[in-house]
Amino acid sequence: MAENINMNDPLVSIIIPCYNHEKYIEECILSVVNQTYKNIELIVIDDGSKDNSPAILEKLQKQYGFFLEVQSNMGISKTLNKAIRNYSHGKYIAGCGSDDFLALDRIERQVRYMVAHPDCDMSFGKVHMVDGKSKIIEDLVIFRPFPEAEKNVTFEFLLDNNCIPSLTTMITREMWDTCGGYNESMAIEDYDLWLKAAYNGKVVYLNEYFSYYRWHGDNESTKVLKIYTETWELIQSWKDKMAPAVARKILPRRDSYTFKVLARKYKKESLKYLKLNHTYWDSYIIGNYLKGLWKLAFSWKNNKGIWK
Repeated sequence: MAENINMNDPLVSIIIPCYNHEKYIEECILSVVNQTYKNIELIVIDDGSKDNSPAILEKLQKQYGFFLEVQSNMGISKTLNKAIRNYSHGKYIAGCGSDDFLALDRIERQVRYMVAHPDCDMSFGKVHMVDGKSKIIEDLVIFRPFPEAEKNVTFEFLLDNNCIPSLTTMITREMWDTCGGYNESMAIEDYDLWLKAAYNGKVVYLNEYFSYYRWHGDNESTKVLKIYTETWELIQSWKDKMAPAVARKILPRRDSYTFKVLARKYKKESLKYLKLNHTYWDSYIIGNYLKGLWKLAFSWKNNKGIWK
């Protein structure tokens, strides 16, 4: 990994926490070591995998010389913090899930942008959704792109819409330190960090495909109840730092959206977010509540366990 390095290029630390991804980890690692941008330090921590991931990583480490540590399971937030605080030296920090992989020129494109725009504290872009065989799933979009070539994503905007795929982000080490790293008590540690970055600095969207996000049914993002409950609680925790007009709009929008998402499978839990005493209403809120009420009343499991 050390060949053909231009020492004038800033160092980028790429962090990969691995857990039980023996089928995908080699593709992930190769997408980093084969980057067109060469001034990279790759830091990989296996977080207590029970499959063959450690053996695969040890073989790859001997071949490519990246940093590897195999540890007992700590969880993703603690592992990320450990990797960055204890082992990274880069001006910029990027990452990748151990079941995902990067476009081979991703780091080069992002570094060039951030060097040319030193006021940018974090950048992100688009992802291709891929299946278990790394084939692009054309009709699946979970992070909707913006039409602009680049867009400043403000704190207020991000409160209303977590539009950032974590495996496309590049953040300065300085901003990561300012934000205090990842919140180790949360399952949505990435969204918490993005909000802090947008509150304290400048976050920019680039309308380019940077990474490949694997969709195979057991992604962390499929844990709907935990993810959306924590998201609602996170937004509430920022209430006192929102401008009054922003809070008046964002909080009921988040209530209505959480109700809509949970109403299908988590009917009892969804009722917590069914609130009709808001002082702010718009078509988005009304639409969410109407869709949620329909799900609440008419979406049920049949005798085969299938939701209708």
